[in-house]
Amino acid sequence: MTIYKEFCTPADTFIKPKPFLSSKEIKNRQDTYEVLTPKKFSFNENKLAFRPMEFEWQGKTYEIQMNHCTNPLCKNFGLPQEKFNVKGKPSRYKLIGEINKTSILCNSDKRDLNDVQPQKCTVTALSNWSLSEEIERLIRINSLKAIQPDYEFHKPTCILDSTPFKTPKDFYKRGVSKSKSQIYQCKTCKKYTSVLPTKQRNTTYHQQRNEILPLFAKLLVNKTSINRTCEILGIAKGTYYQKLEWLYRCCLEFLETREAKPLAQQSFDQMWLTTDKLHYVLNNVLKRGQGKNSSRHMDEKQLPTYIIATADASSNYVFRSDIAYDWDISLDRIEEDTQLYKEDHLNGFQRKNDRYAKYSHSPMIPTKNDTQTFNEYLEQSKNFDTRRLYVDGLHVNSGYTAKAHLWLIKNQLNVQKWRFITDNDDSLINSFQRVFKDEILLKDAHQIVCTTDKTLTRNQAKRTFFYSVRALKDWGKLRGYEKFSLRQIALFYIEDELKLGHRFHDQQVSGNGEIFHTHANNRMKHPIPTSDRGQREIDILTDVSHLTEFQQATLILNTNDNAINSFLQIIRRRLSVLERPLVTARGDGKSYIYANFYPRYSQMAITILRTYYNFCRSFNSQGVKKTPAERLGIADRVYTLEEIIYKR
Repeated sequence: MTIYKEFCTPADTFIKPKPFLSSKEIKNRQDTYEVLTPKKFSFNENKLAFRPMEFEWQGKTYEIQMNHCTNPLCKNFGLPQEKFNVKGKPSRYKLIGEINKTSILCNSDKRDLNDVQPQKCTVTALSNWSLSEEIERLIRINSLKAIQPDYEFHKPTCILDSTPFKTPKDFYKRGVSKSKSQIYQCKTCKKYTSVLPTKQRNTTYHQQRNEILPLFAKLLVNKTSINRTCEILGIAKGTYYQKLEWLYRCCLEFLETREAKPLAQQSFDQMWLTTDKLHYVLNNVLKRGQGKNSSRHMDEKQLPTYIIATADASSNYVFRSDIAYDWDISLDRIEEDTQLYKEDHLNGFQRKNDRYAKYSHSPMIPTKNDTQTFNEYLEQSKNFDTRRLYVDGLHVNSGYTAKAHLWLIKNQLNVQKWRFITDNDDSLINSFQRVFKDEILLKDAHQIVCTTDKTLTRNQAKRTFFYSVRALKDWGKLRGYEKFSLRQIALFYIEDELKLGHRFHDQQVSGNGEIFHTHANNRMKHPIPTSDRGQREIDILTDVSHLTEFQQATLILNTNDNAINSFLQIIRRRLSVLERPLVTARGDGKSYIYANFYPRYSQMAITILRTYYNFCRSFNSQGVKKTPAERLGIADRVYTLEEIIYKR
C-alpha cells in the first residue's frame, strides 16, 4: 500500500549521533571562556581535531574521523593520531597555522631515523562534527516521511478505543468519499471517519490542476522559463512552485523503489566514478517586506554556489547531485550554538557549524582578555545582522558537501574496486582521499586526475583530435598493429610508453634500504583526445607500483570524464534557472537574471532532471540504445514521466 508522504524537516533526525562533547566539557568551556585569551582557549580544544564523531544510521554504527594525512604515497596516509613512546614523546601529526587556517602536518618519525620518513604533508583540518551534520542534511533533503494523521474514530463518550487498522471488526466500511478515501463507522458510537486515501486510489489528493503535471515536467526539463511555463499552463507562480514540490516528491518516492532498493541488492566488481562541480551564481535577494532596508546592501550581491554531482563513467548513471546550500539553517541557530559552545573563540575544526564558513559563529561581546576590539565586534555584528534581511539559508563550504556526498555514495553501493576520476580540483581530490582511505590502503581504490586545456577553441580541439588519431594510426602501422581497433592501438601505445620509462611516481630508498615512492607530477597525454576539448592529460595519485604495465595502461585508457561533463551540460541546457549568464545589452558585463534566488528549488529541479536523465532518456552507445539505469542494471525498460508522477 503506497501512502502519501511529505518532506522532512530539521526536527526529523535520520542519524542518532553520540554526544561529541560531554556536559563536563561544555561547562568547562563556559567557565574558562571569560578567563582565557582566544588563543589559549582554542589551544585547550586542539584534541578535538582527532576525536571521531560516532552515529547510528539504518541500524549500523559509523565513525567519522577524517583528520589524517591525505597523501596516498606517504607513510602516514590514513593513520590516526598517535603519541610515540620515545624521547620528547612526539605525535604522528601536529597542528600548524592560526585560527581558521589550521593545517595538519606530518611529523618526522623519530623512532627510527633510518626508516622511511613521512613526506612533510600538510592538509587543512576540518570539523568531524560539522561533517556529520552535513551528512545528515544530505540524507534529510533526499528523504520523505509518511503522513500520519491523528484520527478520532470514536466520540468522547464511546467505550471503545480501537482503530480499524488493528481491530477492523469494531467498524463498518461505509464506502468512499469524493476524494476516494475510505469511510469507517464505529459500531458502538456510530461516528463516521474518513482516512487518508492511498496513492493507488487517488493520485490527486489535495491537488488542483493535476492534469498539467506531465506537461509541467516536460517544460521543466526542456529549459522553459518560469514565466513562459506559467503562460503556457495558465497558472500563477505560486502554483508553479507548488507543482515543482509535488513533482520533486514524486521523484523521491520513485527513487526509493527504483534506485535505492535495487542498488542495495546489487554488487559491482568495479566502479568508475567521475565527480565534478558545477558553478552558478545565486542572486542575493532581500526578504519580503525588507524593501525599506534596500540601502543596507551585503558585500556580495551575487554569490557563487556549487553543485556536486557524481556519475558512473561506464553507464553514465548519475548517483547523486547535491547543492552546497543549507536552506533550513537560521542565524538564530548559529547564535544559540555560539553561546552554548563558545565557538567564537574556537578554531574552525573545533566548531559544530564550521561548514558555513564566515557564518560558522555569531559575533559575541569581547571578553576581558579578548584580542578583538569593541569596534571590530560592532562591525562584525552589523554585517551578521544585515544577513538576516536576506533570504534564509547559508552557503556550505563545497569541501564539506563533497565529502558528505562521496561518503553517502560509498555507503550506497556495494563495490569491490573503486576508480575515481576528477579534474585538478583540490577539494574533490582531498575528499576522495579522506572518504576512501581504507580502500586506498588496501589497494582497492585508485585516484586519477584528468585535465584538458580549456583555452582551446572548438576548432583547435577538433584539429588536435584528428592529428593525434592520425599519428596514433601511423604509429600502429609501423609496429604491425593496423588490423587492431583504435582503442587497442592506444592501449599498446600507452603500455609501450610505460615500458620506456614513463613513471607517475619517483622511486626513493630510505637509510635502511627500504624502497618508497613520491609523486612525480609527471602527467601522460592520452593518445586519443576528445573532439570537443582536445588533448587530455592523465595523472595517477595513488600507488600503482604493484600493477603491471598492461594493467596501468588499461587504467589510463579507460580514464575519461565524459559522463559527468555530459550531465553538467544537460543541467545548463535543460534547466533555465541554472543556465549560463547572459551578456548585458551594453556588453559591459554579465546578467544572472534567470538565476534562482532560492537554492531549494534548484535542488528540486536537479533531482527531477537526474531522475528523468537516468530512467527516461536513452542514448546510443556502441550500437545500443538504453537509459543509464538500464546500462547500470537496475532497470529493464525506459520509464515515462507519467509513470514517475503517478507511480504506475
